[in-house]
Amino acid sequence: MDRRKRRTLWATACVLLFFSTAWLSGLLASGVRARQEPPFGQNLEALRRFDIAAEHLEKLEPWTEESLERLTVGFLYNGGKLERTDRLCHAMSWYSLLLPRETADGYKKVFKSVLADAVYFPVAEDRTGAAEVRYEDSWGGRRTYGGDRRHEGTDLMGGDRERGYFPIVSVSEGVVEKKGWLRLGGYRLGIRAPGGAYFYYAHLDHYADGLEEGMEVRAGDLIGFMGDSGYGEEGTVGRFAVHLHFGLYLDIGKKETSINPYELLRYLEKKPRIPFERVSSGVHSGENL
Repeated sequence: MDRRKRRTLWATACVLLFFSTAWLSGLLASGVRARQEPPFGQNLEALRRFDIAAEHLEKLEPWTEESLERLTVGFLYNGGKLERTDRLCHAMSWYSLLLPRETADGYKKVFKSVLADAVYFPVAEDRTGAAEVRYEDSWGGRRTYGGDRRHEGTDLMGGDRERGYFPIVSVSEGVVEKKGWLRLGGYRLGIRAPGGAYFYYAHLDHYADGLEEGMEVRAGDLIGFMGDSGYGEEGTVGRFAVHLHFGLYLDIGKKETSINPYELLRYLEKKPRIPFERVSSGVHSGENL
């Protein structure tokens, strides 16, 4: 073998060694990282922030075991978040394959509870274009009425519309667990979805006729009307602008835990919405929109 061939073989061997070393190093690093991911019980603050862009939620639906797995892997791979510019980790990546199943399953259960039953944006749509609802990520903002506390939901503002103008529909099917007055929430409803999520609707002007605790509702059913009730004794109104306070809670362990609903609302707003005319005509279900 002449000198030129030996040099070529030596260079090829060096290149192969370099890339195989890099590949093995990447595999080792992925394995170590995947196996060090905290169980969901030690990562509650990241879960509560629910910093998962609606664009990813839209891309991953419908919610199957496979899509929930991809969501979980993407969330953990990107450091407990999944922003618009973050990339989903491939299902056959080493990180995904080496992530312990018991770790992934805990997150999947939480994500399934949040997402599987949510169908409709909670405020009916005014298709005349005469009114719109605006909201921003206000979860965790400071509140002072009733003591120094943090905001545990998203406020959907009714603009300059009067109380009772915007119909509120149930995001999911479920059972009415709570109805009545709270000093902070005014006239409020709490609906428990089949997967365990508790959807909270506060500051209502009034409820839909006949709605009582223990009743079952369907996704898209009329449940009340946006108002400005609360911050005082029963019947108090006018202490703040007309809006719906929308909250999301899960029972994690033995503790009721608030989850930021902002990205969930952005995700639901992209879906077909219940129009005013359907709820006002008494056809409250969202079927056959």
